[in-house]
This record gives sequence, structure tokens and C-alpha cells, in this order.
Amino acid sequence: MKDRITLIVRFRIVASARDEFVAKLGTIFTHIVKEDNFVEASLVQDMRDPESILNYEVWNESPESFMKEQLSKPYRAEFEKMIADLKIERTPAWYSTIASWTKA
Repeated sequence: MKDRITLIVRFRIVASARDEFVAKLGTIFTHIVKEDNFVEASLVQDMRDPESILNYEVWNESPESFMKEQLSKPYRAEFEKMIADLKIERTPAWYSTIASWTKA
């Protein structure tokens, strides 16, 4: 699984910006799901801290190729502008799989 990465981005979002954020992210994912190296993604909200939202993405590529290829896509520009305009805090982290399990 050398070229399979998991990107987890933690967002801090005030309640008043949540719906706009989720809608824009949904629009972005209409494009992302068509990318050849995309595997899966989910958006989860902390049940005890509703301002904490995690975006979990799995890709068949390296962090370097992701940064070069994916972040340059034109459809991401509007999302990046929204992040800045709404002053949403974002903390990304890269992970590699060291073990996995699935339901039997």
C-alpha cells in the first residue's frame, strides 16, 4: 500500500458557517469522485464538539503527487476562497495504512 494515503483534515467551523461549508464541500466532491486516484471519503462531526468536523479521504497516490495534481484542480479554487472568507481553521494530516480490517 505504498502509494495509498489517507488524508484527514480537521476543520473548526462556527455553527453559522456549517451548512455553507458542507454544501460547498459536496459540490467539490461531485468532481473529486471522478478522479482516477480517488478511493473514498467521508465527512464526520464530533458528537461532543459540533464545531469540529473531520474530512477523511483515501487516495491511491503519494502526498507529493496529491499536492501537485489534486490541489491544482480548478474546481478547488472556490472551496479555498470559502475557507478564507469564512475564516475556517484547517489542520491536515497524512496517514499511511499499517493494518486494516473489514467485516467478515
